[in-house]
Amino acid sequence: MAMANRALLLSLVCMFLAVFLSTSPAQLAGGGRCETPEGMPFTEAARIKLECSSTRPLKDGTNKREFVIKLPSLHQEPERKYPWQEINPLKDPSVFLKSLLAYGIKDNQKIDWRIEDDQSNGWCHAPWFQDARERLRGMTSERRSRARELHVLQAEWRLNWAVGIYNAAACRRLAEVWQDPAFPKTKDFAFPDGAYAIKLLFTQATPSEVPYLAGSLEWEAAIGDAGEVATMRLLQVDVAVKDSRIPGSSGWFFGTFIYDAGIPGNTPYERLAPVGLTWGSDPTLTAFQYEQMGKVATESWVNPEVAEKFFHLPRHNLGLFGRLNGPVDNPKSSCIACHGQALDWGRAIPRGSLAARSALIILPAIPQDASNDGQIGRYFMNLGSSSSVQGTQPLDYSLQVAKGIENFRAWVKADYESMIGSTTDVPMFVFPTDPFEALSLTQSEPSIRAAQPSARTEPAEEVFKR
Repeated sequence: MAMANRALLLSLVCMFLAVFLSTSPAQLAGGGRCETPEGMPFTEAARIKLECSSTRPLKDGTNKREFVIKLPSLHQEPERKYPWQEINPLKDPSVFLKSLLAYGIKDNQKIDWRIEDDQSNGWCHAPWFQDARERLRGMTSERRSRARELHVLQAEWRLNWAVGIYNAAACRRLAEVWQDPAFPKTKDFAFPDGAYAIKLLFTQATPSEVPYLAGSLEWEAAIGDAGEVATMRLLQVDVAVKDSRIPGSSGWFFGTFIYDAGIPGNTPYERLAPVGLTWGSDPTLTAFQYEQMGKVATESWVNPEVAEKFFHLPRHNLGLFGRLNGPVDNPKSSCIACHGQALDWGRAIPRGSLAARSALIILPAIPQDASNDGQIGRYFMNLGSSSSVQGTQPLDYSLQVAKGIENFRAWVKADYESMIGSTTDVPMFVFPTDPFEALSLTQSEPSIRAAQPSARTEPAEEVFKR
């Protein structure tokens, strides 16, 4: 009997080891596995998804450290005072920007941005990007750089990936949204003053293509479709802070830096040059005013030394007509206008559906015709605290919150459709095409697929990227 018990115990141990060893570190990251087998209770599955770091593949990643998500917590105590609050951003935009950058670097440079290594600080990642984050650094895909967008020697499109983190003030608000992993609360969402985010953007481009990247910070990232590892170089750093000192504005300041090998410094962070600072969209700045009347953006400050580097390239400006955008970003857009599209529809919008097509029409689109004043006026709106789509919940200029909620709602519809109605605290947006959706999916699926473009100049998921 004793031998039988020992044999049973040995068998159970072997089974446990087999399961454990077959589970990747990313699947165990955050304290739980990433798999949610069919039939698992919804609340348990939602918690596992929230805690999952990455589900993407990793090829040739032996002995490489993997990304671990650090979730927001209600116990994170925000600071009472911030260094930038003593600086007038309109009078000294460069000084204000450098203060924002120094704040983000201070805690995180020494731990190489592995914020999970320092549980005493208040930094966190935004949840619900597990299917998009690569396995080594937790980076997600950004807009690609077209040929010659970064430098005249850049002959081919290059991939860009990024990772962003939030400070304690922002993390506490994120924790309130996701306090119940099965029921995110976005009603009346807004960050408090002092909420701050910093994002590091890395490029696939090399110094031979973009000479000012020489000596930049290098990270390995599993950006390949099969998890292939590539060397990426720091190109751009974005910062954003909630600061309501300008009445009637967005309530945010967005800033951007570019790495420049020509700047003296002992570290890559010392060689980051401020690109600019923005607090509004300049909605009345049209092609005629810019080209014929010599008007310039008044709700952005753009560093003329950096702007000059891009003026002779096909993009001409960093943002449309001199508005602020980073070198990775769309030259027809701007920081504020893009982030103003952060909202919660209160429902899932499946890809390829009529609702998805309707959403593309309803959302203000990046102007494709820069001479069209109507397109410009619609996209470059100063929204304040309003949503860019009436009847939806604005998410206070946070695209990461918006995308995380979108990912959650898509998963609920795909795997737990019966729970859709009980997982939102805001009204579900009604599209004019909703009555025809079921019919289109059952009878017109072939024609819908045929209508989809077979090739695009940029992936569908990049349509909304600035």
